[in-house]
Formats: sequence, C-alpha cells, structure tokens
Amino acid sequence: MIAALLITAYGAVLRLDVLNVRYGPIDHPAWARLLTRAATPLAQHLKPAEYVWWPEPNPYVGGDPFGYIRFAREMRSFYQAHVREPVFLAVTRGWLWLLDWQDVGISFASASMSTLAIFATFLLGRAAFSTPIGLLAALCLAIEFDAIGWAPDGWRDDTFTCMLVLTTWAIVRLRQKSTAGRAVAAGVLGALACLTRITSVSWLAPALLMTYVDGERADRRRRGGLVAIAALIAAGLVAPYIVNCWRQLGDPLIAINAHTVYYRAGEGASHDAPMSALSYVRRKIADRPVRQLDTAITGIFVWPMRNKWASYNVWLPYAGRALQWLAIAGLLLFAVKRNGRLLLVVMVTSLVPYAFTWNIAGGSEWRFVMHVYPIYLIASWYAVAWLVRTALAFRARERWRAALQPQPIATAVAVTLAILLCIVAYRYLPYAADAETLRRGEPVTIETGDRDGVFYSRGGFSAPRTDGAVTARMVVGTRATIELPLGEPRAYRLTVRLDPVTPASPRDLTLLLNGRLLRRFGLTWDAQRVGSYTIDVDADAVRPGRAVLQLVADAAVPARAAGPTYAWLPPDTPVSLRVWYVRIHPL
Repeated sequence: MIAALLITAYGAVLRLDVLNVRYGPIDHPAWARLLTRAATPLAQHLKPAEYVWWPEPNPYVGGDPFGYIRFAREMRSFYQAHVREPVFLAVTRGWLWLLDWQDVGISFASASMSTLAIFATFLLGRAAFSTPIGLLAALCLAIEFDAIGWAPDGWRDDTFTCMLVLTTWAIVRLRQKSTAGRAVAAGVLGALACLTRITSVSWLAPALLMTYVDGERADRRRRGGLVAIAALIAAGLVAPYIVNCWRQLGDPLIAINAHTVYYRAGEGASHDAPMSALSYVRRKIADRPVRQLDTAITGIFVWPMRNKWASYNVWLPYAGRALQWLAIAGLLLFAVKRNGRLLLVVMVTSLVPYAFTWNIAGGSEWRFVMHVYPIYLIASWYAVAWLVRTALAFRARERWRAALQPQPIATAVAVTLAILLCIVAYRYLPYAADAETLRRGEPVTIETGDRDGVFYSRGGFSAPRTDGAVTARMVVGTRATIELPLGEPRAYRLTVRLDPVTPASPRDLTLLLNGRLLRRFGLTWDAQRVGSYTIDVDADAVRPGRAVLQLVADAAVPARAAGPTYAWLPPDTPVSLRVWYVRIHPL
C-alpha cells in the first residue's frame, strides 16, 4: 500500500508540473501557490527531458472546459436537470471554491481525478490478479505522457476513467466475496460512474450480469441477490437526475442525445432538428451497415489499442511496442480467468458508445478512450506474470492439469476465434464498405497506407511508405495490380494519382481493366504535385464482382538510381511508379 501511495504521489507531482506550467503561476490561495511552486522543480528530477510543456495562452477557450466552469458556477443542486451529468460539475465546483473561484480550479479538478485513477488502477490490478501487477500498472499510468498532458486541461475524461476503474474494482471484489457492504460499494460507485457519463450503463449492466453468471455455482443465489441490490442502488441514485431531466427538459437522456447535433454537424448532415442518440446510430447502421460495422470494429478493437504506448519509448527503447504486444497477449489470457473475463467485458462494452463516432470530427481524440488504458496496462503485466509463473512452474504438472480444464480451454478458444474473426473482418471490410458506397452512386478513394492490403496485395507493390504528406506504394518492376470494388456494370471515372520514379523514366503508363486495354498515358513530372491521370470506363468494360486494374510502365530503374525517396529499398530493386491512390467516381 505504501508503494502504491508513493507511485500515486509521483504521478501527482508530474501532473502538478504540467498544471503550473500551462495555467500558472498561481498566486493564491497560499496552499495552492506553495504546492504548485514546489512541484515544478521537483518534477525536473523525476521526468525525462523530453517531457516538456508550454504555457497555454488562452486557457479553457474553445472546448468543453469553458462550459464546465460556467456550469459548475451555476450549479444549484446535485440532481439539477442539465445537459451535463453532475459528478464532474460537482468536483469542479468544489475545486473552484477551494481556489477562491479562480478558473484554474477546473484544472485541479481534472488533475486530481487523473491522480486518483492511478491509485484506482493499483486497487483493480491487485484485486483482480496480484499486488505486483497492480503496482506496475499504476506506475505505467503515472508516467504516461498523454495521461499527464491531458490531466490538467479540465476535461471530464479523467474522472470517468477513475470512476470506471473504481467501479470495476468494487465489482471484482463483490464477485470474489458476496457481502452486503461490497454490493453497496459497487452500487454507489456504479451510480457515480453513470452520473459522470450516463453511457456507463453500457458496461455497468453487463459487468453486474457477468458477476452473477460467471462465478461459483454454490454461491450463485446469494451472489445474485447482492448483484440485484447493487443494481437497484445504482438505479436509485441515478434516477433523480434522469427524472429531473425528463420533467424539466423533456428528455431523460438529454446528456446523450444533445451531442448528436455535434456529430451530425461533423458529418456535414442536417442538424437543425433534435435527434436521439439511438435514432442517430440506427440511421447510420440502416444507411450503411457494412461501413458502420467496419467503423465499430475499428473503434472497439483497433483504434483504442493503437493510439497509445509511444511515450514509454522515452523511458526505455521499444518499451511501448513491448507493452502493446504484452497487452494483446494479456487480454487473450484474460479469457481463462473469471476476473479477466470481467475486465474484458468492461473494456469492450465501455467502448460501444464511441464505436460509431470515433472517426467523426474530434471523436478520435486520445481522451475519449483513456478509460481502457488501465485495463490494457493490467493486461500487459498480467502477461509478464503469466510468463514468469509458467517458466518457474514448468515442471509442476498439477498446474498444467488445472490449466487444461475443459471450461477455461473452451472459453479461450471461443475468445481466440472471435478475435481472429475480427482480424479477418478488419482486413477485408474496407473492400466491402467501398463497394457499398459505390452502389449508392458515391465516389470512393482507395489510398495507399493503413488497411490498403485488400486492394494492393496481388503483387507488384512495395510496402506503403510515407514521404512528407504523401503515403505511397512503389511498383516493383514494371507491372502491378489493384483490386477495385466495381460490383455493378455501370460507367465509372477512374483517377489514378502517381508519379514516375524519375523525371525521365518511365515515360509511358498503360492501364488495363480485367485484361482489357483502357488507355496509354504519357507520364509527366512535377516536383510540387503528384501526377493525375483520369479515364472514363464504359459500363460494358465492367463485369460483376472484383475488378482488376493493371498498371504497366514501359521501364524500371534500380532504386539506387531513383533518388533519396527510394533509398529505403534494396539498391538493386527495380522500381517504376510511385502510386498514391485511385479514385473511383460512378457516372
């Protein structure tokens, strides 16, 4: 426990350092002045040189924190009807009062909850698995660059992260030992999570259900009664806010539904009339089911895992990539542990509210998925612990017999198959989504880069390479093939953006569609702009199913003669074209 408190204090110093640099200096009250002035020089000895912050010239302008400050000052009761849930407003109001109503109180509010989330991560890791796992996961969260950087900016995401982790900790303890006190704690913390973000119902209900279903059978009846008590307490504590919003504002879920205006505006859709979140998501799925399935899989399984980890490389080379792969392994290993399965359920279901909006406007910001980071970190160190235990107990046959029980194996196989299905879907859904868009008569752009393998995998291309603002693939040799999702026999306009590898060679490009000659182009060179070549394709040249666009250059040159752009390739590799994208426009 002392180690956990020291790690939490370490994280607090780093967060106070950012707060002071960005939003200071703070001259009153005296305790705040002394605290922030002591934190910055201390932090210089506790952080890498790369952890640098700059003053914020316009604090809290241009985002939700400005609104939170105003709403907190105007707050008259905890359960007031409001477009924002009350917990973070109450926390902010408390810190504003402590800071003599200075705006910087909101920075203390978010930073304090970010700090508390460190200790909550320790509690969850210890309760679910072991004390070392909890300590190491908490330490990783304490020193994480983005977690530190976002902490004092006045968003509620740190509070939501803290509430989610504390609630999950309480539910783990309730599953381990069913007592009335633990049921009350789970219910109260679950209510606070819902009153931080009302969408917490998406993970709280499945987590409580999982606690009842996935446990010892002998204790199921008692555990079920206590889970019901926890659910009733949570519902009872949340209900006054819901009822007041319904009575005074006409919408019990206004805290969710109000934000559809923002997302519809981000999509360029009409947003004058109000629309519920359920109607918004239902409309999106009905309009483009394949595209939304692709968006949801990416938003739940891919984007939250990819947009983290980099800051650990500052502390130790390749540490970020190692922790990421350990997290993936740990999440797979969770499937054979009851507490692990509970954490998996919380992780997946908590991301559902963001699954359909993460790629709209600012929906991909790091803060929106910070709440799963503690679970990832616990998974990373659980994988390490599993490896160590396995190595030390290699000869302990009873452990292997325990691990080879039918139920854990069946669960692990089911989870692994589900993950493999998601991986396959993640690879091939872009093709189906683009085909869906073309059927609607709308254009698509098949860019090189992230997730382009289903289009550029038939041969002739190098791996994607980013040079400046352009990510491109090189044609190795003189021929390459691109798969196009031209499902309907209709006329299309194709625009290919590419360059010859040198101003003088190759000189000509031939395009063929399904083996049929489309046109031969003379290639041009412009150092400031990637070349563009457009051709209209008649409907009779298109057959149902996959279409194959072939690029044929008249010559290739060795990579060593093509200039510094191609220096990453083996010197003798023949290259001819640098392909950026193909745009398909139905006519």
